[in-house]
Amino acid sequence: MEQNQQNEKLQQWKNQISSFLFPRWNELPEVDLYMDQVVGYLSQKLSVFYDTEDEDSGKMITATMINNYVKQRIIAAPVKKRYDRSCVSALIVLFCLKQVLSIGSSGAVIAQCRWNEDPAGAYDRFCHIFETVLHRTVSENKCFEQDVDVDSDPCLSAVAIAFTNKLYAEKIIQSLVQPKSDVHTEK
Repeated sequence: MEQNQQNEKLQQWKNQISSFLFPRWNELPEVDLYMDQVVGYLSQKLSVFYDTEDEDSGKMITATMINNYVKQRIIAAPVKKRYDRSCVSALIVLFCLKQVLSIGSSGAVIAQCRWNEDPAGAYDRFCHIFETVLHRTVSENKCFEQDVDVDSDPCLSAVAIAFTNKLYAEKIIQSLVQPKSDVHTEK
């Protein structure tokens, strides 16, 4: 792939991120979902964060991962094999947190955000903070630093900054590195 094509791909990704919005609490499915529906929903809503063209990247979230989160009591167990809005929102948050934190630390962040007491408020606060950092990073074309706008929750802000900067750095590196299929060996 030529450098111009790689730059175009990076710009397309930036455009996707700059307009990306997490589904808010009231936009999450109102009906409880079975496991395969949860995986499909998350794959659709969060596809901007993983490379769908990269076969090595695998699925961003699987049923096995979700089952492990339930076993570790990071998210609530399904009721009659169905996951409610609170579980789906926690899984969206976990997807982002696990990119930069251990699963144990991710669970601690969710607990610290009072997910059990006010899941709607905690989730919408997460959405606002992460979107602010994501949008600012791609619009300013640089890694994000701590900012007054997101300081209301220093823990979530720090994780959002780490997540976004890691994601941004990986995309920049991808745009600089020539794919293996394009590398020609000299004879």
